[in-house]
Amino acid sequence: MIPHASPAWQQVPVHRRRSYWELEEPERVRIRQALEDEAEALVQDAEATLWAYGNLPDALGGRLMNADLLATLLPTLQANPTQGYEALEDPDGRAIVHLNIVGKYVRDQALLLSERQPVLLLMGGQASGKTTGAWALGNSFGAVFDAPHTDPEALAFLVRRIQPQGAQIHLAYADRSPESALYAMLDRSEREGRYVPLDRMARTHARAPHTFLSLASLLDEGVHLYHIRTKWNRIPEVSQGDEAVTAVAGREKPDEQAVAWRLQNAYLNHLRTIPHDPQAWHPRDVLAGLNRSLDAWRRAEAHHLLERFPEIVDGGSAQGRGSAQGTTPPGA
Repeated sequence: MIPHASPAWQQVPVHRRRSYWELEEPERVRIRQALEDEAEALVQDAEATLWAYGNLPDALGGRLMNADLLATLLPTLQANPTQGYEALEDPDGRAIVHLNIVGKYVRDQALLLSERQPVLLLMGGQASGKTTGAWALGNSFGAVFDAPHTDPEALAFLVRRIQPQGAQIHLAYADRSPESALYAMLDRSEREGRYVPLDRMARTHARAPHTFLSLASLLDEGVHLYHIRTKWNRIPEVSQGDEAVTAVAGREKPDEQAVAWRLQNAYLNHLRTIPHDPQAWHPRDVLAGLNRSLDAWRRAEAHHLLERFPEIVDGGSAQGRGSAQGTTPPGA
């Protein structure tokens, strides 16, 4: 069997990679414009776009709605996912506007393909295991909507959008500690080149339980509610119905600022413990991007640690390494 060649972006040594935010402005403009042109083309030929999305290996034939997966239809993003996803976050770019339009096409197509079979809505903080659950459970549902869904009004709107279709709705809250989610996200960045800024991760983790509880009344409308508590390398604990609501209502729910503090502490502690081991570092471009989402007074230390990365790898390992080997969070 011929081994599958890794993408070109993964063949760049991890300590030599650069974040979109470190590029000169002309190069950033080029990337932004390319993404905008590609995303606009997706809008202009909706039929071809829906066909292409449905044929992505992880799209469940078009029955899975996942915005991050949708973005992989952009060739410029595929060429360098880390820089591509970062460029989509740039307020000077408009590609995300076009992708949001395409996302509505994909949503409606997924509902059409569901043929009134049960629909699964996944919600929860970033890197809490939602997408893994979507792929594991997808074949049991007519359609799957995979997103943080931490805006209660937007999530309620989606429920109302689905209800007239006559399909059963199953809403599952994937709940994971911010620290465990951080390490899962870092490991994912090795495979996909995609990371989540720490401030956005804090926001979704802090809001998720409140959003879930705000929709508890949906139980009276026949919506099935689930709480899935995930811990590192352990079987998830699942509760449903009133038990799920009680489980979420009874646990500690720190505010966004407290979650942000926990995430930044965990991230900096991780950087402090790996400076002398080249094999323990995550891709440099990912770390450079994450450093930008730290509080300003913490960035200097993180930047100093990052600056040592090439020196450590070149001095301790001539070839560096292509991917990390599953970081395990201490005490997770």
